[in-house]
Amino acid sequence: MKSCSILSLLSVCCCCVILQCRAQQEPTVNIPALGGLRGSQMVSSSGRNFHAFRSIPYAEPPVGNLRFRDPIAAKPWTGRVLDATKEGTTCLQNDLLTGLTQVGQEDCLVLNVYTHKINDAIENALPVMVWIHGGGFSAGSGNFETDFYGPGYILDRDVVLVTINYRVGPFGFLSTEDKEAPGNYGLLDQTLAIKWVKDHIANFGGNPDSITIFGESAGGASVQFQVLSPRSKGLFHRTISQSGAPGCPWAIQKSVGEYTRLLAEDLNCPTSNSRELLACLRNTEAAKILEFKRKLVIPIALSLVPVAFGPRIDSERDSPFLPDDPEVLVSRKQFNQVPMIVGLTKDEGSLFSASLASIDGKNLAVLKTDPLNCLAHAMGMEKQKNGREIAQKAYDHYFGTSESDDDFVTQYGKMASDVGFFKCIDDSVKVFSQYNDQPVYYYNYAHKGQHSITQMLGVPDDIDFGVSHSDELMLMFTSNFIPPMTDPNDIKASKMLLDLWTSFAAHGVPQSEEVIGHWLPTTHQQPRYLQINLESPVLINGEMPFQSGLDFWRSLLNSYSSHQSKKNCNQLKVGLYKYVSTHETVLLGF
Repeated sequence: MKSCSILSLLSVCCCCVILQCRAQQEPTVNIPALGGLRGSQMVSSSGRNFHAFRSIPYAEPPVGNLRFRDPIAAKPWTGRVLDATKEGTTCLQNDLLTGLTQVGQEDCLVLNVYTHKINDAIENALPVMVWIHGGGFSAGSGNFETDFYGPGYILDRDVVLVTINYRVGPFGFLSTEDKEAPGNYGLLDQTLAIKWVKDHIANFGGNPDSITIFGESAGGASVQFQVLSPRSKGLFHRTISQSGAPGCPWAIQKSVGEYTRLLAEDLNCPTSNSRELLACLRNTEAAKILEFKRKLVIPIALSLVPVAFGPRIDSERDSPFLPDDPEVLVSRKQFNQVPMIVGLTKDEGSLFSASLASIDGKNLAVLKTDPLNCLAHAMGMEKQKNGREIAQKAYDHYFGTSESDDDFVTQYGKMASDVGFFKCIDDSVKVFSQYNDQPVYYYNYAHKGQHSITQMLGVPDDIDFGVSHSDELMLMFTSNFIPPMTDPNDIKASKMLLDLWTSFAAHGVPQSEEVIGHWLPTTHQQPRYLQINLESPVLINGEMPFQSGLDFWRSLLNSYSSHQSKKNCNQLKVGLYKYVSTHETVLLGF
């Protein structure tokens, strides 16, 4: 298989390039409020030495009674020096490609710091970039030995890079939809990690008054969730959101409570009382909880469908992370107003169409056998009353004339792009550009590189999947899974992208000599976006090229949302939970 040859190439390449630790020099940092750290020294892609401090605990292990609870800041280790020379574990999850293998552990709330300076004067402090990984809120980590996010390219620049872990899947997002377990623990993990950076990054040569949070896919949506959250106020100063937004159907979830009940039933836990349900699940082996998530998987988008356990409006909290619908919060200007970069790749959905074309066509057969069920799940509407009806209309629109397997694969990628990314990201840009007092920069990443994320799925050579979801990561990060850049065009495109990102992190204005002219913000009056490619890297005044394809979705979804709004007017007194005593909370509908 092609994927095997790629992995073989990677295993050879990673032994001789970029991130070799130098054991003879172990930098140390003392954090006055916490304790000491012993790190290692690494080398960037251009040969610059830098310091690495990995697997730094920012929260107490979320195990036992702390499972399904808000994170608690890590206790100090005063008088000791922690070994920060090795990469930590990932958070407990099923593997992203197949969902069949469990990896990681619950004790996982750590972060990694990569920096050129330690114990330096504050006036020489560098801008800080905090990376939030993707993975559909179900998988991923901040690592590079076991994931994508190595510092080799970014540490060619004068910045401090921080990558973080946060809880995913049921451990990060389970909810009883009441005060007992409102959910969003993974997002609160991110917030606590960013606060840790704000409080302690000066010890690593970073400027606590110049923090940019950036992420891709679920990480890109997470960035915007942090923008929306009152819990994150004052913790960061700029944001970069790649290929994700809170309004995407895989981002904000409306059925977490129902999946929580199904999980409890599967494990023979009580379902009528929240406290009893949680007590049971906290005493259940973690592997059994994750096994339930595996049994839900429909293999039409790696192992990501359904998300089941993801971000939600947690208005039950005394201090909510997400107090209302994202668009409502923005229209009321109830969000953290900071400069933003938001964008997407030209062919977002091709990653998921590639997953249909791999594994000997078995995934495609699943889609063709029960297309309405699959599409409802892909759109995040499997638990909605009109989900199957909407799926039927989507099927007719995209697949009505499909005659061959290739047609199905192509159209599935187009549908995934349109409803899974283009519409929700474009809607997000439009509302932020209208209500944010700070600039919003919009981009379309269209560089076709030598390597693509789709190649890792072992798809046939003769299928061109364009510029896929996550392809830009190949030019941003170094890792055991990403081949080193050798193509001159990729090297130039990487320079352009990192110029833009790091100049924005430093000064709030994205700039690169590779771009023709200036990148101006988009506005409500004048939509515009930067085309990021080598042929014509220019600012385009006007709407994105995919706009005409969104008319179908805007018409379809608006018709159903209008119907639901009328229905809601007649149901003003709908409660999410009720108290039957001062000590018991009963889940409605459980």
